[in-house]
Amino acid sequence: MDIENLRLPAAVALGGIAALAYLVSFMRRRRTVFAWPDGMMLAVIMAIVSAAAIPALNVFGGFAKPAALQENLRILRTQIEMYKVEHRGQPPLLFQGALPQLAHATNTEGVPGPAGSQFPYGPYLPEGIPANPFTASSKVNPTEVFPPTAATDRGGWLYHQQTGRITADLDGYLTE
Repeated sequence: MDIENLRLPAAVALGGIAALAYLVSFMRRRRTVFAWPDGMMLAVIMAIVSAAAIPALNVFGGFAKPAALQENLRILRTQIEMYKVEHRGQPPLLFQGALPQLAHATNTEGVPGPAGSQFPYGPYLPEGIPANPFTASSKVNPTEVFPPTAATDRGGWLYHQQTGRITADLDGYLTE
């Protein structure tokens, strides 16, 4: 689930916790009937805490995508290097916006096939290429130079075929 979809429920949950704390405090002090002013006080507490929590959650949520991007890049780079070690230094080939040699078992020459003694290497990314969290795209686009000089408008990742180096296809993250 995306962090944006969790912000409002998290704020409401914090408001509910504050209201529950008020209710427990009320029951300990008075031990009387819960009246409508007490209900209004609970509603006000929930509204205040929820209103304060939403901006705080927005600030913390801003850290999630860059962290996810760094983790996905680490995974991609590690698996590409593992592929190169097992395939005589050759990087996986880019084919139709993907790196199929990472998603399937391969032989020494890098030919994909069913896992077994004929195709003993990989799969390195059995779930496929992870998505760029900023663009939600797993597409791998070629770049002629590394680091790339500009992002494309296609999102996903930029891959330098000659070296096997990969980065995010996103301005501001080309040198990550």
